[in-house]
Amino acid sequence: MILLGLALAVGGYAYAFYYFQNHGWLVRVSRRGLIRKSHPLSFAAAIAVLYLALSSPIDSLAEQLFLMHMVQHILLMFVAPLLILFGLPSPILRWLIQETGLRGILARLTHPLNAYTLFNANLLLWHIPSFYQAALYNSFVHNLQHALFFYSGLFFYWRVVDPTHGWYPLWEWPPAKWIYLLVAAPPSYVLGSILWATDVVFYPYYMQVPRLWNLSVLEDQSFGGMIMWVQGWMFVMASVIVFYLRYEPESERF
Repeated sequence: MILLGLALAVGGYAYAFYYFQNHGWLVRVSRRGLIRKSHPLSFAAAIAVLYLALSSPIDSLAEQLFLMHMVQHILLMFVAPLLILFGLPSPILRWLIQETGLRGILARLTHPLNAYTLFNANLLLWHIPSFYQAALYNSFVHNLQHALFFYSGLFFYWRVVDPTHGWYPLWEWPPAKWIYLLVAAPPSYVLGSILWATDVVFYPYYMQVPRLWNLSVLEDQSFGGMIMWVQGWMFVMASVIVFYLRYEPESERF
């Protein structure tokens, strides 16, 4: 099913380019720099990351190691959504949104307050032991967890990347993107700190599976907490990059 879903995504992406080519629009928007070679490369990288997260040995290792499950979640929440958004040319995306009538829904889902709340509530909720354990024991719940991780990441980063180029601005204030990303770090830091410092096994599931790499359950959980810290640092580094690339204090209005 995962391979089928990825194949359909690639087919839909290719059809959009074919549609633009068939209507004589592709050359025109390419000359204007609205479609670049980096777009399909980013999209292909996103498909590769989703394959690695869901169908490679990472997925099987995630069933035995908590730390690998955290790696999988970072790929689904952070890496793949960003690559998808970087791979969507604005003319094609605007056409698709208009054809499907999703503009209003996307405006609500990607609103900074809604997207921030959804992203972090989703992150924290699924690491509550009862919910986390339910995902490990039930394939439907596990697939739902992964889908929510990916889509909440997509909505969270939408207005930072702004793939439609102006339809969904974050705020008309230069450092807004910097602050938005910066304040996303604390939930990952807090959760990572708890997982790293505790001497309590939060997820007994891992006590019932063969141990790998000579890691005890607590060591595995601690390393998973450290990886959660890495996710927090990703937000910080992304905010710093955005700040230096986008923030122009002389352009602020007083």
